[in-house]
Amino acid sequence: MLMMGTILILGALGFLYVGLFGMPAVRAVPRDRVAYYTHTESKPLLTKVADSLVSGVEKVMSRRGWRPFTAEELELAGIRSSIASLVVLVTCLGFIAFAGSTVLLGNAVVGLVIAFLMPVLAKAYIGFKAGRRRKKFGEQLAPLLSMLASSLRAGHSLPRAMDAAAAEAESPMAEELGRVVNEYRLGRDLVEAMEQVADRMHSEDFRWIGGAIEAQRETGGNLNEILDQVAETIRERQHIRMQVMSLSAEGRLSAYILMALPVFIGVYYGLVQAELMGLFIGSGIGKILILVAAVMYTIGGFWMRSIVRIEF
Repeated sequence: MLMMGTILILGALGFLYVGLFGMPAVRAVPRDRVAYYTHTESKPLLTKVADSLVSGVEKVMSRRGWRPFTAEELELAGIRSSIASLVVLVTCLGFIAFAGSTVLLGNAVVGLVIAFLMPVLAKAYIGFKAGRRRKKFGEQLAPLLSMLASSLRAGHSLPRAMDAAAAEAESPMAEELGRVVNEYRLGRDLVEAMEQVADRMHSEDFRWIGGAIEAQRETGGNLNEILDQVAETIRERQHIRMQVMSLSAEGRLSAYILMALPVFIGVYYGLVQAELMGLFIGSGIGKILILVAAVMYTIGGFWMRSIVRIEF
């Protein structure tokens, strides 16, 4: 009955939304047709509510000086929404997950766990997207250097060669090179702009390129030959990196399974033995055991990460 009532309420709200905002108004007289071009349509009610929520969250974050996400993280992840909009979205998803788990599964504990996991999952998703963007940026460095060296051989200056490479390259290299060129046009030193991009993308190889350009400024020499040598070094490093990734794949997979296993077991017992899990979570000894397990889980996660993560 509870599930049926929820479905009916959601259906009624859907029909109400369509009736209020989805049906177009009928314009029967020429005056209404003229008003169509001069009158600014008001925003739907849901849009106004969402805008007010986002504005309120933005004011609270500005007053407290707290940001769960940074603008740089969202930009690297390719998310064009504002920080306040993302906070509202994650909060709404948490409430929906809690309500859905409580109604469908009849278990509020699982709903609370899923709701509290929503911010963690959002942070992990943003980190995953940013990491994939940084990885793709690193893979584009060697072709970029070959393109820059060819432009220099053709007689172009380095800023002009970077501008041409930014126009021809794919994302994310196009955006980052465009940032370097724009900052150079505004008066910033070219190498400093490249070092900032290297910090943003966590790319030591790109920092090497800036160092090679700086060394060529001080000592002279043929820059296109220097870039060719740096490109060859980057290709060799990428080849070694791929070998390391293939050799450590089994260890990384084992670490992922071991980290996910306690979470899946906890969710499984929360669904199958809800009363037992409720007693366990509600007791003092159970809370202490959960706290100790969480600390050991965190330490083990960092330990396994340090084992399977190889830097060179």
